[in-house]
Amino acid sequence: MGGHESCTIPAMAVRELLTDDAAQGLEVTLLAGSDGLDNVVNRPRVQKPGLALAGFVEHVHPGRIQILGRSEIDYLLDRAPAERSRILSQFCRQGASCFLLTTGLEPPPELLEESERNRVPLLGTRLPSAVVIDRLTRFLEDRLAPRAVLHGVLLDMYGLGVLLLGDSGVGKSESALDLIVRGHRLVSDDVVEIRRRGEVLVGTGPELTRYHMELRGVGIINVKDLFGVASVRLSKFVELVIKLDAWKPGKRYDRLGLDDRGYEILGIALPYVEMPVGPGRNLSVLIEVAARNHLLKLKGYHPARQLARRLGERLQPGSRDAEAEGSRGGETGREPGDGEA
Repeated sequence: MGGHESCTIPAMAVRELLTDDAAQGLEVTLLAGSDGLDNVVNRPRVQKPGLALAGFVEHVHPGRIQILGRSEIDYLLDRAPAERSRILSQFCRQGASCFLLTTGLEPPPELLEESERNRVPLLGTRLPSAVVIDRLTRFLEDRLAPRAVLHGVLLDMYGLGVLLLGDSGVGKSESALDLIVRGHRLVSDDVVEIRRRGEVLVGTGPELTRYHMELRGVGIINVKDLFGVASVRLSKFVELVIKLDAWKPGKRYDRLGLDDRGYEILGIALPYVEMPVGPGRNLSVLIEVAARNHLLKLKGYHPARQLARRLGERLQPGSRDAEAEGSRGGETGREPGDGEA
């Protein structure tokens, strides 16, 4: 089944390389082109111009950061000033988000001029190209990862990231609080921000409400302050989805667990359990059991399928168990019409 999440298109402005705390390791400064600081970066991979400076601009991708290292600057300095201006003007018109000059190199005057004229920011850093590319790629992969926001609770249970979903008031926060008391850890309550990193999903909570929970009749509580730092964590891989569903008479719920169901978030299908909520059901215990059962499945043991296989083997015609059942039935069976004296 599909997830009902609010998705955002990943993108950022060039100015975030100057203002975002996570980008401080790049040691970036603005050299020219301040009018283009709102240019959009929407691709996590950076690009070194290479042949583009020689006129082959077909593979210059808009939305990428262009890295200018020693080889690119040496190539430009070998050209006449008028030729440099022509090359850089043509390059800027391809939709480059910004230039990032590495190794503390001095920019040619034409690079400063064309950056200003075309509103393509020119940034500089003293770090070498290899270090910049590594750090910048990691920053962009995190910042531009596909994201979704869901209404739910994310917990770390036995090292497993368990996402609780369900309608408002069904008991997600109360169940999570009981699980925290039992020693499990809260990642986020009410709003869960999920981003896709490759083939895994990472969940966290909004910074403003991090470590807080809302409990009807009690109000807002701070889990970290009440139960200590070991009761919370900043982020967790999302690995199992459990939906708490208010019990509906007549609705059929899975009683055997033979078929593994999936819940899709950002294109990734996660193991999914739909758990009916009704009077007398201890939800926290059931959620714990569901998490433990999933961990067993990850180790290759599927209890429901194992039981179904054993039952199938015993009921096959010709099996010893089937013959024994038949003989016991013959010994205790009665002929039609037999009655007590």
